[in-house]
Amino acid sequence: MWLWLLMGVGGLAAWWVVERSREIFCVSVRDGRCLVVRGRINASLLEGLADVAARAKIERGTIRAVKGEQHARLVFRGVDDGTAQRLRNVFGHHPVQKLRSAPLAAKRNLGQMLGVAWLAWLLLEVGRRSS
Repeated sequence: MWLWLLMGVGGLAAWWVVERSREIFCVSVRDGRCLVVRGRINASLLEGLADVAARAKIERGTIRAVKGEQHARLVFRGVDDGTAQRLRNVFGHHPVQKLRSAPLAAKRNLGQMLGVAWLAWLLLEVGRRSS
């Protein structure tokens, strides 16, 4: 019994590591605002994604860029089809090579360093209140 449980947890952990290794960036959207949770993204792309998210008034969503065999693609959660297409159009104007060489954000909170969206948003709000 314990062996099966251990194998299941190990398999899940291996799948999670492989999925994260294919990810270029992960942007979390809350109330039309964007926050880079994981990875590298240049400022102009983030600005474009944030503009589309704000105009679409996305309450909660996730935008992930994932490496594919031929090219990168975007994966969405909490985004309608029309908005997803507009986000793809913005993404299409930015070469993947420039994303890989983009610098990490200078000021990242613990949630962003760990890649945990809810913690990143929580610490961002706490930081704004104390400033």
